[in-house]
Amino acid sequence: MKNRWVIGDVHGCIKTFRTMVEEEIVPRKEDALFLMGDLIDRGPDSKSVLDFIFRLHNQSLNVITLMGNHEWMLLESMTSREMFSLWMQNRGFTTLHDFGLSPDPESGPRAVTQIPARYLDFFERLPLFAETDGFFLVHAGLNPDLKNPEEDKETMLWTRKETYPAEFLRRRKLIHGHSPLPLQEIRQRISDPGTKVYNLDGGCVYPHIPGYGNLVAWNLDTGELKILRNQE
Repeated sequence: MKNRWVIGDVHGCIKTFRTMVEEEIVPRKEDALFLMGDLIDRGPDSKSVLDFIFRLHNQSLNVITLMGNHEWMLLESMTSREMFSLWMQNRGFTTLHDFGLSPDPESGPRAVTQIPARYLDFFERLPLFAETDGFFLVHAGLNPDLKNPEEDKETMLWTRKETYPAEFLRRRKLIHGHSPLPLQEIRQRISDPGTKVYNLDGGCVYPHIPGYGNLVAWNLDTGELKILRNQE
């Protein structure tokens, strides 16, 4: 039986992420592993998170990684000093440090362009959403006011919306990350058969906040939920 696993925001928490994949999920080549974006920033080693994903690809595992707003800020920072400043405010400097680069405001966008090409190319190719039988996956959410919500990039990366009209989602269920939730609320939503919107961001990078500090993985086929406390 094929399994579809979805993992919430990693934010540079490499030890937790690696343990989740290698010891908890143990994906097979026929499985699919969806990552909800925000792989980088805030945590201790964003570069190693990316290197681990590359390794999974080299093992011919089916890993589908979505773009998060942090990956988008990194890309936009290459050409915009204003975006570079916003990215730094959101702790983008941690990712630059992981690549041995300086977040000096004077160097600004030039620092980002010094990230090796294979990583920048990876970010450039990230899709904004993914669809899999019965589910629509996106980093933040969708704009229900548009006929084609997939065209609204800003909403897909930044919205904090958690509720949608039933007629908008139709038979699909929406899975997203972006806005950290306490573990209890994540569990409640998944256990409720009437839930249409699932947020899998357990705030792994915030172990100091009660209820947070968890990396969440959900099996769309069996309903199994795996929770791993921050191991950094």
